[in-house]
Amino acid sequence: MASSIKEQLYGVRRKIRQSSKIVIKLPSGLTFNHAETKHFDQVLAILDWTLQEIPVEIDFTECSSANYQAVTLLILYCWKLKQKNCNISFKFGNNNQMNGSRVWRMLGAQGLFAVSTDPKVDFAYNEHKPLFAIRNSDDFQKALKSLDEFTVQFGVEYQKTLRYVLSELLYNLREHGQSDFMRWGRRFPMPGLLQFTWYEKMNELHFIVADIGVGVKQHLSQAYPAIGSDEEALRLSIQPEISGTFGRQDPYSNRNNAGMGLFLSSNIVRRLRADMYLISGDGVLHISPMDTTSKHLEYRWPGTFALVTMRLDKGTDFALDAMMNDFRAQARTEVKARTEANEENRYYLHVYNYFGRYADNKEDAIKHRDRYLIPAVEDGKAFLIDFQDVESSTHSFLNALLASPIRRMRLHAYKRIRIVNATKDIRETIDYVLDDNTGDGADDTKYE
Repeated sequence: MASSIKEQLYGVRRKIRQSSKIVIKLPSGLTFNHAETKHFDQVLAILDWTLQEIPVEIDFTECSSANYQAVTLLILYCWKLKQKNCNISFKFGNNNQMNGSRVWRMLGAQGLFAVSTDPKVDFAYNEHKPLFAIRNSDDFQKALKSLDEFTVQFGVEYQKTLRYVLSELLYNLREHGQSDFMRWGRRFPMPGLLQFTWYEKMNELHFIVADIGVGVKQHLSQAYPAIGSDEEALRLSIQPEISGTFGRQDPYSNRNNAGMGLFLSSNIVRRLRADMYLISGDGVLHISPMDTTSKHLEYRWPGTFALVTMRLDKGTDFALDAMMNDFRAQARTEVKARTEANEENRYYLHVYNYFGRYADNKEDAIKHRDRYLIPAVEDGKAFLIDFQDVESSTHSFLNALLASPIRRMRLHAYKRIRIVNATKDIRETIDYVLDDNTGDGADDTKYE
């Protein structure tokens, strides 16, 4: 009789749980790609981070195509829900080529929960679609060894360069991206993930390094508490000698200092004509061979992930050591100029590091002007603006960046704004903006 009552109660509880189950239906295309550009909101919109203590079903049945890097984020999402006491189940479709169910299996994601709690368990991935949980130094080395094997056919320099970029991203993940969770009365580190895929037809290597840690803004706020947004934090993170952990220590005296990692990695990516996307919170930063742009996302990622897409050309001629020497010299010059500018009550802007080789995004110029230049004018600071390595910049960009500060400085702008390393065209455009915004001819209605 007692067992019969227990069975009935169990059945009631099971029906209650099923009636409260949340079903997350994956879209037909689970990918960042749309019209040859990256759109991260279309993946992030699927992920509801508010769910807790409720059954959740991930439904793959309508997902006819999926991207390996996007599916990698889904694994972290499931880990987070499990951490919040959600009971997670999966509904798979047919195992057709490249649909969501097949991609999930190719990554070995069926074993995701064992991987999160047992450091001896790895993803049983397909050899051409490696997926690594980064939990400790052994995982770190295992991932780099696999990358070496993947890239050996492209030559030693590619191998060394990709290893460097990836090791820096993994270092950031291990130092700042991990968090803890409780299971069975024990505390476990939440792993980060690395996934990389060689798309043979395009001859491109795509890799993603992802975590659900504290995020870039919270990390950098330890040393820079005035950071106002995730976008601003991401832009700051790729400047030399910027780190939430080490503050303003000399990055050249200590190899373990994280203040140079993203600066060097982002410059290597530019030099190799690759693309890097850094996403944290509701901000995304795109570093390309042409420029550096940022935007606000409608949906958040509670941590950080970096997506790199790189074309592997066997005929490309470059040397990592020479590149690194150039970048370190550039960093020393910039840090020295920034330090001297601070001492002289000047605001220093290295245009290439903030906006890239072709500085032409008016919206980014407006954001930087409002966040940094206008407050600097109000504080009585002069400007030192360095255009080293910037090949061109449009009038609309320079006008958006400088017109309002110039109008506030009036004729003093000619003495308080110093431009260095600018091309003849950029210098002439800035002269025009100066002339147009000083004196009796300036028209207040023309500017934002």
